[in-house]
Amino acid sequence: MSDYALRFQRNLGVLSISEQERLRDTNVLIIGDGGTGETIAIILARCGMERFTIAGEGVYAASDMNRQACCFLDTIGEKKVSVIKDTILKINPNARVSTCKHLPRGEELDTLIKECAIVIPAVDDLSYSILCFRSARKQTRPAVLCIPSGSLGWVCAFSHKTPTIEDVFGIPSLDYEGLRRIMHSREYRCAQYNFITSGDWRVSWFWEYFSGKRDLALLCPVSWIASSLAAMEVLKIATGKWRPTYAPKCWYIRKGTVAQSHFSLFIKYHRKLGWAIFGNGIGRHLHRLALWFWRRFFLYLKYSQDKAVPDKRSSIPPTPLDLKGDQPDV
Repeated sequence: MSDYALRFQRNLGVLSISEQERLRDTNVLIIGDGGTGETIAIILARCGMERFTIAGEGVYAASDMNRQACCFLDTIGEKKVSVIKDTILKINPNARVSTCKHLPRGEELDTLIKECAIVIPAVDDLSYSILCFRSARKQTRPAVLCIPSGSLGWVCAFSHKTPTIEDVFGIPSLDYEGLRRIMHSREYRCAQYNFITSGDWRVSWFWEYFSGKRDLALLCPVSWIASSLAAMEVLKIATGKWRPTYAPKCWYIRKGTVAQSHFSLFIKYHRKLGWAIFGNGIGRHLHRLALWFWRRFFLYLKYSQDKAVPDKRSSIPPTPLDLKGDQPDV
């Protein structure tokens, strides 16, 4: 029996030999080296996948320790894509792992996607991820979405026949700079209050995150559940054994539960309405009124949150919610 067969023989209790070989020969492109991208890569390597292309420019920091599979004390300060490659090769020395130590754009991105079978955009910058999904659609390559946030998460697959990612999220069809401008506006970021109501973010953390003072709130179990579901979608597509969960259906993680659902029509049309109002010259005069509303809305959410779950046992001093202080950058 070959070394490969010995390592992954238990898969054959579920997969046929031909399905395992299809998985082995599938080339997956993972764009992003954060918690979801690297965890998906490690899970797929343990499933017996052997062909990887991983793109990213991150370096491990202490704040990655709470969820990233390859972050240890001795890897802090190391290039993530290099550590991920080494980890995959420790699982399977015969794996072929190509790395790109930057996030590709334009023709380079199109070429990488054209050469792969499945794309996984896994970067924190949703504006850039949308470019990846667009390129995958143009090249008729399936792409897998994986977005965890707090105790919230979405996972699904897109193809050239499904609705677009812009459609399910209610995002306008703009270029990268236009998308960045919108997604860093006060109105767009504050309107993501479902991070609080569904993702269990603390209100004070949410406000400072959108002020540029905090990182994305993430929990290891949620991040790894989302990554496992995304890896499962890759297995479905690669082996053909099961039907993938294609948009507008999705895996929805919320408050410790996982279920198949559909992307929220409320969020979609909320964003579309916001863009229709604030995305033009006349609407920009309403920014002050919108900010006045969001200040009071977040104060209400914080009052409700503190009343429901008083945080008396925490050893971490609470962060005051100063809505009169620094505001998110436009």
